[in-house]
Amino acid sequence: MSASQITLYIAASVDGFIADDEGGVEWLDEFEQDGENDDIVADYEEFFADIDCLVMGATTYEQILTFGEWPYGETPTYVLTHRDLSRATDTVTFVDGAVDSLATELEGEYEHIWLVGGAQLARDFLQQNLVDELRLSVIPVLLGSGISLFGADGETHRLQHVETTTYDAGIVELRYEVAT
Repeated sequence: MSASQITLYIAASVDGFIADDEGGVEWLDEFEQDGENDDIVADYEEFFADIDCLVMGATTYEQILTFGEWPYGETPTYVLTHRDLSRATDTVTFVDGAVDSLATELEGEYEHIWLVGGAQLARDFLQQNLVDELRLSVIPVLLGSGISLFGADGETHRLQHVETTTYDAGIVELRYEVAT
């Protein structure tokens, strides 16, 4: 197996928020139902077809459960949590441990790992230099406040630009390699 890659692929408002003050993402609905998003859907499907497993925090997991049917099929999913949660599918595994231990374990088993979110988990992975690629979909909306993707941890992370893609719906995807 070739070297594993952990990709943080996430959407944020232009002002850097991934959710509103209550943790809601309803502001994304307009762009999901927009008739101009076929190009976005095709690129997402291409990305997801290459994914071997998912990693997310408990709050992100619980939010995804409210959307209806589990959107990730049988792709192995690891949820970091200290709580008892119900499993969406048999492929969901709950993990109560350190992100570096989980990353080491997953990199030994999977080639392409998608770090779905949320913000705190993304920050934890970044702080420990565990993210190889950042794909940030910038949504053309200013929320004004909410849950900040990167926060203010005071750490500098160098990024190497790989690609910028613009979509008809006004979304811009920035793709970077994360320098360690």
